[in-house]
Amino acid sequence: MLRVRLAILLLCTTLMAAHADTLPKYEMRAVWLTTNWGLDWPSAPARNPREAARQQQELRNMLDALAYMGFNTIFFQARIRGEVFYPSAYEPWSRIVSGTAGKSPGYDPLAFVIKECHDRGMECHAWMVTIPAGNVKQAAKMGSKALPAKHPELCKKLKGNWYLDPGNPGTSHYIAALVAEIVSRYDIDGIHLDYIRYPDEEGNFPDADSYRRYAPAGMSRHQWHIANISRIVAAVSDTVAALNPHVMVSTAPLGRYTSLPGLPPAHWSCTEGAAQDAVAWLRQGDNDFVAPMMYYTGENFFPYLADWVARATQGYIVAGLGAYRLERTEGNWDVTEIQHQIAASRQYGAAGQAFFRARHLLRFPALALLLAGNYYRYPALVPPQPTDSSRLQPQVNSVTSLCLHRGALCDTLSWQPATHAARYAIYASVSDSICIDDPAYLIHSWVTDTTVTLEAARYRTFAVTAIDSTRRESPAAIIQVQRLRKLPHIYQ
Repeated sequence: MLRVRLAILLLCTTLMAAHADTLPKYEMRAVWLTTNWGLDWPSAPARNPREAARQQQELRNMLDALAYMGFNTIFFQARIRGEVFYPSAYEPWSRIVSGTAGKSPGYDPLAFVIKECHDRGMECHAWMVTIPAGNVKQAAKMGSKALPAKHPELCKKLKGNWYLDPGNPGTSHYIAALVAEIVSRYDIDGIHLDYIRYPDEEGNFPDADSYRRYAPAGMSRHQWHIANISRIVAAVSDTVAALNPHVMVSTAPLGRYTSLPGLPPAHWSCTEGAAQDAVAWLRQGDNDFVAPMMYYTGENFFPYLADWVARATQGYIVAGLGAYRLERTEGNWDVTEIQHQIAASRQYGAAGQAFFRARHLLRFPALALLLAGNYYRYPALVPPQPTDSSRLQPQVNSVTSLCLHRGALCDTLSWQPATHAARYAIYASVSDSICIDDPAYLIHSWVTDTTVTLEAARYRTFAVTAIDSTRRESPAAIIQVQRLRKLPHIYQ
């Protein structure tokens, strides 16, 4: 054990030195934007059009700040505990957004945040709290609108809280229906499942009746619990694949998968404490990525991150980092701890980072500047979807007819639409050479039009690639400004 701890200390002292100037071109840079209790957004409910406009501007300001820091993915909490932030046929409007459960705020927050994210070149994934169904007091206030009142056969009560019963087959159908509603109606980029597990003290969950009724003969209760959670994840994956296979499916499991040799037992781990076999979800193609909530330091972070990456032979790992731990009352971390963890995620081969949560990124300027000026100083493309190629459309064709129009005030780059293109990426260089593998040349990662306006005479060489719905990139079309005494109007 001493040897393990010494290795961790050595790693922490060398990670910063190992941080290269060249940053990854493909990296998910995500943040959890929490709506539960209005922790990140909204700060106040919208009871009239003026307050709705204020909510919207508040969200715009937050997304502007996150885009400035270099984030390319937002996990927007669209469902909390039996309440939603969009018009649903299954569950009521959240009281947090409107002030009253079941009442619309006068606009669709999910549609709004998707558009605002896309306008800033960021993906938007619908973050859904899966198993919790609210506390007893909340359900009583909601009356017939509450999930336990509408579907008592699916719900169990434990210590003053309601939960969906994962052992009831109807639960997987219900969650899949919620997901289908979102995927079929919105231009969403991903479905992100949170609290996809049994509540704390899994063994005390009051499901003895479900176990007797539904468990196969000879299966232990813990094994049955693991199978139940995996069935829900598979149902969501199958639903998304049937409606839009290019929407990514992900989960946020506990930060440690299982206990590791040479370290203290990790009782609060996926396999030992929560019935989450997230590695199997990746292996079976039910998750495109997992974002384990790794809000720890030292021996509770680095070995477990390495373990996650080693086990992810299909799909990929996005390391969940605890920005909230910078708070004095939540751990009082120094920002260098986050630095080490970002560097480790890259060194170990993780596909990115996800920060919990948005408000803490805004509260700590040192972290924001660290990201914007160093670790995220160049844009990054979201990694391509790692699902089975049989589910995916043909790879995008290359851009053609690339033209540069030189003007006195601005340059205009244009091209013909590429087959299967969902968007385009723009690269530029002040010299005659350009390398699209180097993110230092990436100036626009999300362009949906076939024309883009650029600062006049700033660059000499341009490259444009097309990106399809699976996030795969075409070869580049390149154009170079000629060194002429008198510049012609059009180069092509």
